[in-house]
Amino acid sequence: MSAPTGPGLRPTSERVRAALFSIIGSDAIDGKRVADLYAGTGAIGLDALSRGAAWVDFVEQNGRLCRELTERLRSWTLDTRATVYRGRVLNTLQRLPGGYDLVVADPPYSSTELAGVVDRLQSMRVVNPGGLVVLEHRAGPSGNFATGRFELKTTKTYGDTALTVLSAGAADG
Repeated sequence: MSAPTGPGLRPTSERVRAALFSIIGSDAIDGKRVADLYAGTGAIGLDALSRGAAWVDFVEQNGRLCRELTERLRSWTLDTRATVYRGRVLNTLQRLPGGYDLVVADPPYSSTELAGVVDRLQSMRVVNPGGLVVLEHRAGPSGNFATGRFELKTTKTYGDTALTVLSAGAADG
């Protein structure tokens, strides 16, 4: 099944996905719970499943993309290791089960929600201590995402894309 295309859809490039998984290492994925926020085509979460993630929760607002991703999971027999949630990320976070070892948030570059998502992830405590939060955003000044229990590990730039990796400290931090 081919990946969907359309206006406003910006799938994470293979180069950036490879860099993301190289930066975080296999220990952050193998046997772990992952959340792919702003999933779009689901490329990041599907890649995590192919690299041994135990479970992936996908969150996507676009109904067509949700249906296509659900069908892709079913056709690749990955539907027993994933759930697709339809809705806006900030509204849907409260429905997610939590216990994530890796959360990837890749909103449209025009979105202003990224800082709010980081705040919500922190206040809801859905990321396990030692878990990682990877933010994909437009390269350039992006603000300070490290806050509270999230510590900045690194920011890497790939053309017009930047990956910011945060590490979750102890739950009481």
